[in-house]
Amino acid sequence: MDLIYVKDIDKSLLYQGFTIRTSLLKYFMEKFKKLAIGENRKISIILNHKIYTDIQVINQNFNREKYPNHPEMYQVRYSPQHEFSQALRMLFSEITNYVDYKLVQNNILKTQGIKTPNIKIPEEIRCSIAFYTTENPNVWEAIPVYATEFNQLKNEIAQYSMTEPDFENLLLNDNTAHIIQESHINKIRKLNKNVCDNLKKIYAYRCQICGQLITIPYGNEKKVIDAHHIDPFITSLNNNFNNIIILCPNHHRIIHAYNPIFRLKTKDFLYPNGYKEGLQLNLHL
Repeated sequence: MDLIYVKDIDKSLLYQGFTIRTSLLKYFMEKFKKLAIGENRKISIILNHKIYTDIQVINQNFNREKYPNHPEMYQVRYSPQHEFSQALRMLFSEITNYVDYKLVQNNILKTQGIKTPNIKIPEEIRCSIAFYTTENPNVWEAIPVYATEFNQLKNEIAQYSMTEPDFENLLLNDNTAHIIQESHINKIRKLNKNVCDNLKKIYAYRCQICGQLITIPYGNEKKVIDAHHIDPFITSLNNNFNNIIILCPNHHRIIHAYNPIFRLKTKDFLYPNGYKEGLQLNLHL
């Protein structure tokens, strides 16, 4: 199975679907194949050994003359009444209850003329779901990752007193460590490795900071490139695309040694001495 997409559970996913991030469209289309503008294709999704049919993937047909530079927009769609949507709300009932409560609060605020923010899921109940390919290109398998699994992993990380570099190596490289024999850790590890491997392919194994493909002088037969969690995984447990940056080993070691702050707005690292280092390549942050 190859990873198609991973998504944190939120209001949109629980009730209507989700949009594929623009930066990941090229990779998504390699797995799913391209749709014509306005075209939709029906897929089925397997979740907990049950198959849910009549889910749509759409290449949205918006006004191309008004927005000529807007990239294509692929969405996975289903109605709130769809069996898959209902199954997700039952599966992630704690998040569903939180979202429903916030919706009621927001409606009250709107009647008072108060602008309401988007609903943000609290970190302690955060869950995610990963979609993988199957032998049938129009059938996906959905693998949920629950808050209890994230929280259990966080406790075990604390028990083993691991540093971020050690844990990054365990997630991506070490198949023998005792800690990863646990099923919930293996699930998170597999997802994290798939996300990182996909991003490496998107960047053609080049470092986002220096832009270099460092293996060229040596024949480029083997790829040497690292994936780094911007917000340390041992504290955030965030293994989504938006928390990972692709680095050459040199820049990866420098980042861990000096612990700079990554500024998302300016897309650069700010070091303790004031030095700023921007990204030569950025397709997903």
